[in-house]
Amino acid sequence: MIIRRVRQELFDWRFIKFLLVGVINTFSCSFFAWLCLDMVRDANLSFILGYFASNVLAYLMNGLWIFARSFSVGGYIRFALSYVPNFLCENLVVALCYNMLGVPPVFSYLLAAVLAVPITYLFVKYFAFGGAKNDQ
Repeated sequence: MIIRRVRQELFDWRFIKFLLVGVINTFSCSFFAWLCLDMVRDANLSFILGYFASNVLAYLMNGLWIFARSFSVGGYIRFALSYVPNFLCENLVVALCYNMLGVPPVFSYLLAAVLAVPITYLFVKYFAFGGAKNDQ
């Protein structure tokens, strides 16, 4: 029963679209950070600004294309909070794999992302967008 439910969640067009938005968001974060670098002249601050800009873009793409929801400040806050479990999960996996098991950093990062993305999808779907149903 649980396996069937997980399969339904992760082999859904919304999950595939979520992955695509994640790829776009990864590149948009770098692009926005690069754009900000000329204005702020500090790479760390530029990255933070780029991260927030790409996070807003990700919220818009998720709301428009994946979950078909209207936008609100509260919705954005829930969306941003949906990424806290991702952060915690990825850091835990990296700490275990890299620090304790000696797995090379790049492989630790990739494994962390593979494990955390489905968790993030479920938090975004149910916490940020209220389990939005969309037949797309």
